[in-house]
Amino acid sequence: MTDNYYLQQAVDLINESEEILVTTHTKPDGDALGCLVAICETLGALGKKVKPLLLSPAPEWYRFLLTENVPVLDEDFKLDELNAGRFGEFDLVMILDTNSPGQLPKFRDYLKQNKKPVLVIDHHRTADGLGAVELVEADAAATALVVLELLDYAGWEITEKIAEALFIAIATDTGWFQFNNTNGRVFSTCAELIDMGVKPTELYHKLYENFSQSRFMLMTAMLDTLKLHLSGRFASMYITRHDFEKTGATYADSENLINECRRINTVDTTALFIELGDGRIRCSLRSKGAVDVGEIAAVFGGGGHAMAAGTFVPGPIEKSQNLIFKEVSKRFSV
Repeated sequence: MTDNYYLQQAVDLINESEEILVTTHTKPDGDALGCLVAICETLGALGKKVKPLLLSPAPEWYRFLLTENVPVLDEDFKLDELNAGRFGEFDLVMILDTNSPGQLPKFRDYLKQNKKPVLVIDHHRTADGLGAVELVEADAAATALVVLELLDYAGWEITEKIAEALFIAIATDTGWFQFNNTNGRVFSTCAELIDMGVKPTELYHKLYENFSQSRFMLMTAMLDTLKLHLSGRFASMYITRHDFEKTGATYADSENLINECRRINTVDTTALFIELGDGRIRCSLRSKGAVDVGEIAAVFGGGGHAMAAGTFVPGPIEKSQNLIFKEVSKRFSV
């Protein structure tokens, strides 16, 4: 739980601010977007002028959460426009679900010249001290739990819309309550949110039973690359730029596809390598517990948790696979 001293500091920062910029990490997931929506709804109700900003587009299946189109940096406007204040003159910058500049491409350049206070709300172990005030709980299953603590402490209203956003954030970051980070706090919190009007069955359908044809075809292309290593304990897959072009899928469509091969009973650790448009290789990592994938991601400048992490790895894909394999095999041999 977050110390009341830091919660009060966060409340003071928000109360003293009129115009607030809210953002989250690139390739936003359910926790990131749920927290962004919950915070923006809260700030709006407080009478603040709030500007949400994404660093890459939201996946299609999360867009029902967003009441309006959220601008994307480098698509809807450029970094120099943000630096020049044409997007807004902010009293406060809020960063959600990350505390690492590596997860904030281009926006980290804005932070270097930013003179206004930064408030970070996060639950990852990778912490680079971006905030003047930081609400960080590394043992929280989702950043949404920390956001909810702040709202409860401040006595700010939790509407049905906010409750839904926070539920989605918690449910998705726990793999719909399947991952090892699911605990009593998760279930009790979600029970409270359900009592506020959240409808889990409807949300599950929107999130997990609503694939576009292009996303489904991207998944099948990925599964065709599946290889098992280390007596079946480590699974690797990849997606190339050609796969995106052939299927018509987008980068956002790859979210959570890494979890598909976790169904194999021997598999503990999984790596998915994605070739980006600029040639970089993005590696997502998952573990059932035998390997701390957060440690592996940190080797390459990335971050995350013991069970879920991500990083960029030098390409091409074959080279990136070899680099990750060496790190995984070291840990299985211990």
